[in-house]
Amino acid sequence: MQFDKKIGLIRKLLKKKHEAPIIELQIKDYNNSNFYISLLYSRTIDKFKVLYIPLDVVEDNKIEEYCCYQFMEVKSTIYITEQIKKQLPKYEELVSRDNRNKHINSFTIEIDVYMNKKKYDFYTTRYLPKRWEFLFEAIVMLFEHCPNVMNGLATEILSVIMNTNESIEYQASLNCDLDTMDLKNYFPVLQDEKELKEKKIEYLEYVNGKYYAVVEDHLIIIEYNNNRKILNIFCDQPELVYSNSTYQVLKAIKNKQEERFYKIKYIDEEDKKYNYLCLSMTKEGLKVIKHNEIVTLPVNTLKDKDVKIIEDKNNILKKELEKVMKS
Repeated sequence: MQFDKKIGLIRKLLKKKHEAPIIELQIKDYNNSNFYISLLYSRTIDKFKVLYIPLDVVEDNKIEEYCCYQFMEVKSTIYITEQIKKQLPKYEELVSRDNRNKHINSFTIEIDVYMNKKKYDFYTTRYLPKRWEFLFEAIVMLFEHCPNVMNGLATEILSVIMNTNESIEYQASLNCDLDTMDLKNYFPVLQDEKELKEKKIEYLEYVNGKYYAVVEDHLIIIEYNNNRKILNIFCDQPELVYSNSTYQVLKAIKNKQEERFYKIKYIDEEDKKYNYLCLSMTKEGLKVIKHNEIVTLPVNTLKDKDVKIIEDKNNILKKELEKVMKS
């Protein structure tokens, strides 16, 4: 049964039971899983409830058989909804409510808010963006009233706002088994044998659940969910997504190759600390990965106390840094 048809069945059920949705969370094709969670007001019993439905188990029209309810405490519900109401006037234009990644159709999140006698439909891909922080408490509240198995999903969706993850605008999402896939089938450009030249992979390392690679001074990030068999691709130059460079990186990942980055801790002028994957030290400065880009921290902004080397190769970075700082 299609996702939209299941949502239609839920709407009919709520209308029949005189339950009005206040906040609805629809999660579609997120790691190949689908969920519906909502905060409801029951006019029949004058109570707030959270409704949770794992949509993948719904196989027939008897949608009521798949519903899981938990009652909500009135004061906290009113407080959270009032906080959201204050922010909604800023989001009258649809463009302000649409944060979808145009490159991929999976990991879709729709948040429908029914307040001020209107429906505000918010759309995003994978993560709740920081600019929608006013929805954070409501999303947390919904997940707190779901089975514990949903905790991991909640953590991932909210990770950007919680500063435990950096949002990456993946340009491709493939359903495939990396261990058994024939890579050439996904890279049409490689049908021409001339395009299959080996490329030097300068760096390739698995960090925080993702593979970071540098090929010919371009950054490629690969995320692979082995359980769900989903592979996501990001390149700092979009044309490289289905190129030989990405092919070589995937081949290297399959072959368990690794070329580790240098790691540094950098302290800026405001005394804020940042951890970076580092490529090298040049006359211009430290080449690092920052906000999914290869950038240079200029020499004239660096001081000895600003940079702490966390991981080095035979003190190579330390020697290069000392040499440049003395010159």
